[in-house]
Amino acid sequence: MIYVQLSNRAKLELGQSLHLGDAAKLIGPHGVENLRLPCPDQQGIWKLTALHVTKALQAAYPDDAITLMGADVCYVHRVKALRRDPTRPLRTAAAFLILCLGGTLGLCWFHADVDMPRAQFAVYEALTGEKPRDSRLITIPYAAGVALGVAVFYALPSRRATTPLEVKLTEYQSDMEQTEARDID
Repeated sequence: MIYVQLSNRAKLELGQSLHLGDAAKLIGPHGVENLRLPCPDQQGIWKLTALHVTKALQAAYPDDAITLMGADVCYVHRVKALRRDPTRPLRTAAAFLILCLGGTLGLCWFHADVDMPRAQFAVYEALTGEKPRDSRLITIPYAAGVALGVAVFYALPSRRATTPLEVKLTEYQSDMEQTEARDID
């Protein structure tokens, strides 16, 4: 008896052969995960169906019963081997710098539009009953609060919690695979 649960997707470098263990979770005879499956050695997304898996398993293990569970298609992504990119840290630092500067400019322009210093002075005066002696008494706690709020917003959600962005990215990837995938045959 062989149980096969196809994965939704598998990633394989060009030049590597596709084995059943790359595309599925298995319970069965020893070595079944090393069974080679057909897959062109060209870059792209290839559709490996449950029928391909069943044919290969029946040819290799004719006396065993095969039970398929889960997805009926595994999208095999054939990609070029990743080479170490020496400019990646520099590009990452540049992107980080651009995003930080953009966020800073956005906050500055927002504060200029709403006349934030006057609003902060008014809040301080309403809370304490006296005019502030120095604008730093308001500005520093405000800036620290904004930074802490951003850090809490991005860092505290549980790593297991799915964000709306992750849902959209998953939907997009599924749509792309269904549209661009080519049959292995």
